[in-house]
Amino acid sequence: MAEYDFYLTSKQIKSQTKDNIRGSWKLARQGAFVLYLIFAVLVATTVLLSIFVKWWISIPLGIISYLLLCVLNYGRTKFTLELSREGTPKVSVLFCGFSKKIGAILVISIKRLFLSIFWLIMLIVPFFVKNIGYSMSTLMLIDDEKTNKANALKQSKKIMTKNYGRYFNLVMSFLGWFMLEILTAGIAFIWVGAYFGASKAIFYDNLKTDF
Repeated sequence: MAEYDFYLTSKQIKSQTKDNIRGSWKLARQGAFVLYLIFAVLVATTVLLSIFVKWWISIPLGIISYLLLCVLNYGRTKFTLELSREGTPKVSVLFCGFSKKIGAILVISIKRLFLSIFWLIMLIVPFFVKNIGYSMSTLMLIDDEKTNKANALKQSKKIMTKNYGRYFNLVMSFLGWFMLEILTAGIAFIWVGAYFGASKAIFYDNLKTDF
């Protein structure tokens, strides 16, 4: 794991990401492909059942799918965190959320969802600002055994203090890649997901310099 004594720019983060996973792109694509496949199956199942069986089936299936994806996102985040630290995680890490931490993962995900909905109803700008503040919560939960469902969101907001602009710039630097995901019906996620996830992990490690 790299140690930093200065804040990296978005350009430096992306450059370091490429260097860190240069020999691990195949592994990164495998991890992203597994998640994309699961997501595609969940969406297709929900749509088909709501069309050919009962429309209201999409509601409980949608909720179950969301919770399942939250647990899988925990594994994906841990996978890319290890990858960004020049490790070689196993694909099985993608499913590490199905462990004793599953309760904390679900509580944080549901709480974050309701807070996001609340701020979206209030105003668009606070919605984006609050979500940036919560953006490191999963990484905090993974990386620190002392962090739990009660304080992950609070710790994320603390570590992001004065760093909202830096994270926004990093996200915006991937805007073209995100547009490519939309244009390819998510297929580009197989590459973009690993690239952005590892870059976000390096951003997080860089934040810990002064945390």
